[in-house]
Amino acid sequence: MIEYPEDVTLVEMLPRDGFQRLDEFVPTDEKVDIIDELSKTGVDEIEITSFTHPKAVPTLRDADEVAKRIERYDDVTYRALVPNAVGMERAIDAGVDKVNALVTVSETYSERNQNMTVGEILEGVEEIVAMAEGTGIEVEAGMGTSFYCPYEGRIPMEDTLAVVDRVVDAGVDEVTLATTMGLADPVEVEEMYTAVFGRHPDLDAGLHLHDTNGMSLANTLVAMQCGVDRFDASHCGLGGGVVLPDGLSGVGNTPTEDLVQLLSRMGLRTSADFERVESVAHEVADRLDLGATSHVLMGGTVDRVLASVVEDNA
Repeated sequence: MIEYPEDVTLVEMLPRDGFQRLDEFVPTDEKVDIIDELSKTGVDEIEITSFTHPKAVPTLRDADEVAKRIERYDDVTYRALVPNAVGMERAIDAGVDKVNALVTVSETYSERNQNMTVGEILEGVEEIVAMAEGTGIEVEAGMGTSFYCPYEGRIPMEDTLAVVDRVVDAGVDEVTLATTMGLADPVEVEEMYTAVFGRHPDLDAGLHLHDTNGMSLANTLVAMQCGVDRFDASHCGLGGGVVLPDGLSGVGNTPTEDLVQLLSRMGLRTSADFERVESVAHEVADRLDLGATSHVLMGGTVDRVLASVVEDNA
């Protein structure tokens, strides 16, 4: 018998990973409206923005205003990405529940994305953890390029495991490995998490998936079999790193609506309401003029397909 988690935690990434990837700035009012709608879908967490320098991510230059204006729901954890101590100070002032302390395993990507070495970034994580003490803010280490890097290719697993060891030693509450390029396959995911849990059996480990190769849902299944029960996803699959090469402009996250449909069909418990998730996905696609960017948006639900078959044969 294949065992899956009893409950799956869903983290919505659209307001940060999605909006940062857009060429045009989404007005603050619209960001706030969308986040408020996402809060009603039942997802467990929402990464609402990134407290980075406005010049680094101009599409999220309104981070402080967004954090101040959104409606907070008691059953939703609101978190933000912080790249350094300055970002952490802003996150504390904004009253977020959790921060994503960004780490990238690839030295080349780290230099291009944060203008720091991996070692310097890890020192920054230690500082962020220290700053979080006494604030009630949890710290997650979000580890980019855990599997592949657009500049270095396949990342040796030992490099990723070494960074996991460092952030665990730093005292983070959670670790999330990211398939930044969306190229990891189920075998690589299984090998990685088997090794991670072998070293840190009690680690709260999540998975941040991109879907370049179409394997993100298969990777989700394998990760759950390994014991992972927390997954990042984005409505409409919108997302991607800000320093990816132009040839990877189409890299997107696992669509939240596709992931929730999978979990629902499998009978796995999640707080997300599929009908509400689907409705918001259509709304976001219309607002941002995205078109159909997921299987659910293209009509790939059981009820919809069967209904259309019945109608065609009536």
